[in-house]
Amino acid sequence: MRTIKNILKEDKFYIIALAILILIFNIRLPFYVNAPGGTININNRIEYQDKKEYKGSLNMLYVTEYVSSIPFYLLSHIIPDWDLESIKENQVSSTESVEEINKRNKILLENSINNATYVAYKSANKKIEITKTKYVVVAVTKENGLKIGDEILEVEGKKVSSLEMIKQTIEEKNVGDEINLKIKRNNKEQEVVAKIEKDQNKKALGVMIVTNYNLKPEKEVKLKFKQSESGSSGGLMMSLSIYSAISDKDILKGRNIAGTGTIDMNGNVGEIGGIKYKIMGAVKNKMDVVLVPSANYEEAIKVKEAKNYKIKIVKVDTFMDAIDYLTTN
Repeated sequence: MRTIKNILKEDKFYIIALAILILIFNIRLPFYVNAPGGTININNRIEYQDKKEYKGSLNMLYVTEYVSSIPFYLLSHIIPDWDLESIKENQVSSTESVEEINKRNKILLENSINNATYVAYKSANKKIEITKTKYVVVAVTKENGLKIGDEILEVEGKKVSSLEMIKQTIEEKNVGDEINLKIKRNNKEQEVVAKIEKDQNKKALGVMIVTNYNLKPEKEVKLKFKQSESGSSGGLMMSLSIYSAISDKDILKGRNIAGTGTIDMNGNVGEIGGIKYKIMGAVKNKMDVVLVPSANYEEAIKVKEAKNYKIKIVKVDTFMDAIDYLTTN
């Protein structure tokens, strides 16, 4: 019977090689590897009591992203469509962790779902009510007692009524002054004192804030997402998919439609990142048409021409631009 000592002695080179291999694959470098992405059929993610079903599909686009280990780092220098991106490019501040970046992206996904739902219901002439407005911290650029995910309830003893109200209160202070905030963190209210800083010649708290909402539609719609999915770039396609489910209009017409772009409460479509990889993913999954924000259109066309893709690429500035195109073509 072999003892542990004998095993270590006789198989030491095998054990050392295995340990080195495990180490190589588990060392994390300060990069992401971006690669051609794919599509998510958002029709299948929607739950709605009276959901309309049409032939075709509406698809979000995503970038395939790997946290860079040594093998992925080396492969990114070999595979033409794989590119390195520094983790710092996704940071708002140099001290931000991957966990904080992920938390922000989850908040932005919630924001995107809210905006998409509101726009779709309003455009379909369905009743929807805003029952609560929340002002949520999504980035912290200075040490000031605030954290990503904090909901700001009061500023200087006054209930927050808008982002403009927060900005106005800050503007009335001097650089270096302290400002009293009541926040909700992890479902508990607490007081925080933050200091007014100077940022690009403007007075600021050193935070980025988004407005989120609690909504009450006449009939509830739910969107299902995996734990690993986050971010705001699917806003346009979420709004189109909700609209398709609740309206009486067939905007699919048998087509496989993909797209990307943020959406705000007014239906404006905003710029996104990674358009190169998203166009590749749309072609790989045999989409018929891709809707892209105007800000990303030129780059999308360059990718199409460079790779001789036949896919139709349409630029949109608003939700209604997308509806107009899909209903008239």
